[in-house]
Amino acid sequence: MKAKFKLPKTGKGWFSVGLIAFVIILGSWPVVHLFNQEIILFGMPLLMVWSIFLIIITTFAMVLINRIGGVD
Repeated sequence: MKAKFKLPKTGKGWFSVGLIAFVIILGSWPVVHLFNQEIILFGMPLLMVWSIFLIIITTFAMVLINRIGGVD
């Protein structure tokens, strides 16, 4: 069986792909480097606070994509 890569055909699909790409960029090295500092916020290092915030953003993005796609 030959695997195929399918591109989205609707605006909602492209928005979903863009949202996922945006979240991946937020978790990549150039952005993480900005938060890798010796600053304590809420009793945690800034990088740990950013990681928790990134988990929240990822969860929100997946919920939004499910609602856009009509998945209940």
